[in-house]
Amino acid sequence: MQKKFVWLLLLMVFTAFTQMSFAQTGEEEFRNGVMDLSGWNREESPMLTLDGEWEFYWNELLSPEDFHTGSHEAAKKWIELPRAWNNFELDGEKLSGSGFATFRLLITNPGDELLGIKIPRIFTSYRMWANGDLLASAGETATAAEQMKPQYLPQIHFLQGNTDPIELVLQVSNASHRSGGILESIWLGTAEAVVEIRICNLALDLFLFGSLFVIGLYHIALFLYRTKDKSSLYLGIYSILISLRTLFVGEIFFIHLFPGFPWELAHKIQTTAYYYGIPLVFSYLRTIFPKDVSKKANHVIQIIGAAFSLLVLTTPARIFTLVNPVYQVFSICTFGYVLWIVLITCIRKRPGAYLLGFGLTMMVFTALNDVLFLSVIVADSHNHFLRNFVTRGDLSSIGLLVLTLTQALVLARKFSGSFSQVELLTAKLRSANKGLEEKVKERTLALETSREELKVAYQAVSRSEKSLQNLMQNVSHDLRTPISSVIGYINTILDGIVKDPWQQQEYLIRARDKSYQMSNMVQELFELSQLESRQFQLQYTEMSVIEFILYFSEKCSLDMHQAKVSFKIIKPGAHEDSFLHAMFVKADVRKMERVFANLINNAVKYTPADGQIDLTFALNEENSLLQVNISDTGIGICEEDRAHIFERFYIVSKARKAGKDSNGLGLAIVKEILASHGSQIEIQSEPGKGSRFFFSLSVYQRKIDQGSSL
Repeated sequence: MQKKFVWLLLLMVFTAFTQMSFAQTGEEEFRNGVMDLSGWNREESPMLTLDGEWEFYWNELLSPEDFHTGSHEAAKKWIELPRAWNNFELDGEKLSGSGFATFRLLITNPGDELLGIKIPRIFTSYRMWANGDLLASAGETATAAEQMKPQYLPQIHFLQGNTDPIELVLQVSNASHRSGGILESIWLGTAEAVVEIRICNLALDLFLFGSLFVIGLYHIALFLYRTKDKSSLYLGIYSILISLRTLFVGEIFFIHLFPGFPWELAHKIQTTAYYYGIPLVFSYLRTIFPKDVSKKANHVIQIIGAAFSLLVLTTPARIFTLVNPVYQVFSICTFGYVLWIVLITCIRKRPGAYLLGFGLTMMVFTALNDVLFLSVIVADSHNHFLRNFVTRGDLSSIGLLVLTLTQALVLARKFSGSFSQVELLTAKLRSANKGLEEKVKERTLALETSREELKVAYQAVSRSEKSLQNLMQNVSHDLRTPISSVIGYINTILDGIVKDPWQQQEYLIRARDKSYQMSNMVQELFELSQLESRQFQLQYTEMSVIEFILYFSEKCSLDMHQAKVSFKIIKPGAHEDSFLHAMFVKADVRKMERVFANLINNAVKYTPADGQIDLTFALNEENSLLQVNISDTGIGICEEDRAHIFERFYIVSKARKAGKDSNGLGLAIVKEILASHGSQIEIQSEPGKGSRFFFSLSVYQRKIDQGSSL
């Protein structure tokens, strides 16, 4: 693909370079201002140049009528065209670029066929007559510099070939440019050939303008979408500059559209495009080959290019064209550096080096051709050997077009590679994502689990913090009174207030009892804090329901052995024994012993000696619950106090018997133990008729042969 593209570019360049190859000048060379066309073969060479010795009259603006008198024969000289009259030696002196002169040529044996003449840009204004008739003009010629008006305006006109000879008289004046005279060849040929070459040149200029302008906009648009890559910006600006320059060189189509456009401004546009184009090219090279283009050299080129461009913008053409040869030498040096960069990038096999190297090489050689074509060496001489190689100018636009096309191919390869990579990655991503949904579900579930664990941990921390706060408050508040009592008893003895040994012993016994009470209170507070904060692990034991009932019935019977109240245990009926053996319950036996003990002791404490306490076990098969009831015939609890009965340190002294020691922690501990088993304790009570505490434990069914772990 790359080879085919390179061959296509070579064919295009070759076609552009050879579009005027049919013009031949050899046998038609002439001397002494007379050109004989008797040997001109129009079939083989339809176009020829009027290159040769023209009559030259310096500081004379002569009209055709002036030559009929013969008064100017003494001033006649001959000058070889094309060339500037700069440095032309006349009477021992070399001419400068400013001045005016008349050129004259006689064409003999033109034949009867209609001829065409193609006039290039002439430096910097002219008037041409053919056989006494004004044929063409551009600008205004004058003998005074202030009256001269420059204009570049290539034209074609037609000559009637039946006049023999054809006299061409050409007035030229210049006060605006460094060079003056006829620097490019005037063409003569058949009318069809002249029109054809005119159309071909215009088509090429417009094609180059349109192509470079669109390509420039395209690259600037690329930069706007991807500002990281500045190579597109530099190449885009350079392409637009050269595209505009194309309208002001060659056939200068812009002036044909706008004849009144200022010559000075037009010259600044085309020169600035040339001057600042070189720094733009090196900025472009620096971005695509940053390791191969010297940063210092690039800075020097940027400064020189900007300085010369500023000179063009701030001075008239007669000033900045004087330093143009200096910039031409600088350009040739930079062309050599570009070729060196092409060589080392190809050797180092940089990405796109071969294609871009081809485009850069073509641009360098076409730009070098233009520089030499307009150089002082060629312009100020008619016989320089470079004229054998440099036959026409304005080829750099073609070179730039080749460079932009190679850049486009490099971008196409880059984008294609990126798209291929994207497609490959997409395929891999689709393959990798086949199980992604399941992985997401797994991760989501894990996150949910973690969230729940964090929630539980947070709740545990909150409970621990709250429990710690409660513990500190209780210790500071509820231990203050017994501690004060102990201190009071001891101080009473130490201060000698009580001297009787028997009374002292009584006070010490009271202090000991208060100490025991405080020790028990601290132990129960610590246990309650652990229960509330869940800072313990239940030691679950699995047993059948019948084993559970028998175990705790026996335990409570032993605890009630010395009680002065009646105690009765009510169990499920005998017809439920098989079911009870098949149902199981999980519980921390030691903690449940504390529950039963606290509830039984609480009932005993507030039940009269002739009262009754019942422990009832009932099975709710529908809800799979084992219900436990502890009821008494004690003093009961009023409705207002029932809502607070399970709070720590809550004691209703008015509703309880006087003289009963209680720290108010027993029921709070019962509540927390049952809560850790997934149950809650409830109360039903009526003052004077007793109370009933009841709770439920979950039961479940499994095979009987697995036995009990108790």
